[in-house]
Amino acid sequence: MSSADRVGRAGHGQLIGTPYTLALLGARGGGHLGVPLRQKFTLGTTRVELIASGRGPGAAALHVDHGGKRVLYAGAIRTSIIDGVIDAAEARTCDALVVSAPCIDGQLPPLGDAIAQTIAWIGQQLATDRRPVMIVETALDGLEVATVLGQAGIALAGSRSIRELARRALEAGEPAPAISAPGREPRATVWVEGDRALLLRTLVDRPHALVSGMVDGELTFAWSNAADRPQLLAWIESTSARDIYITGACAESIAAELGPRARVIGPPQQMTLFPREAS
Repeated sequence: MSSADRVGRAGHGQLIGTPYTLALLGARGGGHLGVPLRQKFTLGTTRVELIASGRGPGAAALHVDHGGKRVLYAGAIRTSIIDGVIDAAEARTCDALVVSAPCIDGQLPPLGDAIAQTIAWIGQQLATDRRPVMIVETALDGLEVATVLGQAGIALAGSRSIRELARRALEAGEPAPAISAPGREPRATVWVEGDRALLLRTLVDRPHALVSGMVDGELTFAWSNAADRPQLLAWIESTSARDIYITGACAESIAAELGPRARVIGPPQQMTLFPREAS
């Protein structure tokens, strides 16, 4: 498992991932294999290593060496580091690469600047007894945001899915912040955008911001969970891969820039049954 937001449940037979990812999934027993980053191991004659992907807490890419042929399965990657929380994506030389290209065209500002701006805005709101809400795309993003804010000494509340991830991490001895249910106390609230049932009630009379570089909103901080276009292209080149397989919303444009060694894989696309007439 490249990250905890890639599966909704643990009932998939044996899972291999970082101990943090398995903890977040609640995957206990069942022969699941938790492997620390950069600790090489073997499965039969296949040599395997998990390396940091930067996607979020516990996220990893998988480097496989089978008979001298090397494949790097990365999922989404992020090349920025968050001190004490997230390592930047690492790379390994490989013959074939599989990587996700979320739709982040152009260049984002430094992630550290976005984090500093978010913390400053929260401080301004709390100083005037307002309860700011940060809206995130997934619970894993919410755990990352909450961890960073908790390290900054900010009291936190969060939606149920984020609180559950933090609880599982703490039970497993992994670093995670204390997150309470939303209440009357002046806390910063981290909320998953998809938890719509309570979202609107949470936002009533509260200033709110979207901490993502991929969506628009009333106030947006470029706290992206993936590499931007220049970062992704540079990281791909660092692997020296001869064959590159790309998924994600921007897969076609990234593949076009890389040329014939790249191809798009992913959801089925509608075939054109009848050619367009020349205009």
